Amino acid sequence: MDKPVIKKQGQSVVVTKPSRKDSEPSLKGTFASVMIVGGVILITWVLVFLLFIHRT
Repeated sequence: MDKPVIKKQGQSVVVTKPSRKDSEPSLKGTFASVMIVGGVILITWVLVFLLFIHRT
């Protein structure tokens, strides 16, 4: 974690947070991809289960 920057200006002390130049990347595409893959796996599992039930 970044530590605050302490600057002395005359009699007063100014505490500032360090600026972050790089921002967090958006993970919306990753979330959507995981949901799609999970949906495909779930649908495949249900179809195979129904095939198993139908054949017995």
